[in-house]
Amino acid sequence: MAAANDQQFNSFSLVQFMWKKRKTLILVCIVVAVVSLIASFLIKPKFKSTAVIYAPRTNSTAKILLNDETYNERLDMKAYADDEETEQMMEILNSREIKDVLIEKFDLYTHYDFKEGMSYRQSKMYKYLKSNIIIDRTQYGAISVSVLDVDPQLAAEMANEILVQLDSVKNRIENERTIAAYHLLKRQMEVVDAEVNRLDDSIQVLMEQGVYDFNAQANRIMQQYAIAVAQGNTAGQKRLEEELVKMSTWGPKSITLREEQSSLRNYYSLCKRKMMNAIVDMDTEIPTKFVIEKAIPSDKKAYPKKSLIVIVSTVSAFILAVLVLLTIERIKTTPSAFVKSKEE
Repeated sequence: MAAANDQQFNSFSLVQFMWKKRKTLILVCIVVAVVSLIASFLIKPKFKSTAVIYAPRTNSTAKILLNDETYNERLDMKAYADDEETEQMMEILNSREIKDVLIEKFDLYTHYDFKEGMSYRQSKMYKYLKSNIIIDRTQYGAISVSVLDVDPQLAAEMANEILVQLDSVKNRIENERTIAAYHLLKRQMEVVDAEVNRLDDSIQVLMEQGVYDFNAQANRIMQQYAIAVAQGNTAGQKRLEEELVKMSTWGPKSITLREEQSSLRNYYSLCKRKMMNAIVDMDTEIPTKFVIEKAIPSDKKAYPKKSLIVIVSTVSAFILAVLVLLTIERIKTTPSAFVKSKEE
């Protein structure tokens, strides 16, 4: 009999069951809709301000202005960034350093009523900012910086301040590396300069021995030696042979020193050129982004969406009510089936 009752209960279609309980379900939906509507009016509305920017391909002033190569898209100051540069810029926009500036400049602890001595005050502040500052990519590869706040003017000011701080933070990060590179290059130039001076002294000693330009001198001596041999000039041959011995003694050393000197001077020129580029980058700051749209105060609230709250709450309550009613109906039928089974 229990199986028969289960089969009879399961034979009810869901639509038929809901129609049977329609008055209860309608009452639940009306009550929840009214309560959720009232609750939505109690929530402080928030306004959203959005700024839109593009990242550039490069921010190196030296590379942009002093490039003497053929056209290179990466060195074009008008070129937009690819995915990698865009992702890097988004990481900077989400950095804690920018959030700290916003907290201090706009006194956000007071604005959000995070009182001194509150438990986990700092963590709550960062969590709140994370939920109200949205950094995202647009469908066209730009970056949108959106800020939600109960004050539309403050939301716009915070969004624009994030763009200002982006320049400061990015330039600081890059300048730290540029300054370190500058001092490294300066030390390298000092070392190379000292080594070149040492080589100059050594070459000067060889020149005092009569070795000025080994290749030219050796060729000239050989030509004179051939002439002396042809003329039978024994004294000339002896003198030239002494010159050749001197050349063979000091010549290879002269070649080695001059090649090393030339290599070091080329390296010195490279270091100097790089150092001058670093000076240009340190002394000049160009914008680190293309601003497409600045944030302005919104005249329309973005949150809460009253209609969405009412619809979601009502639908959720309706589904929950159906499940509860089904459970109650099941509980009602199960004991009676169990009693009838025992009587049989």
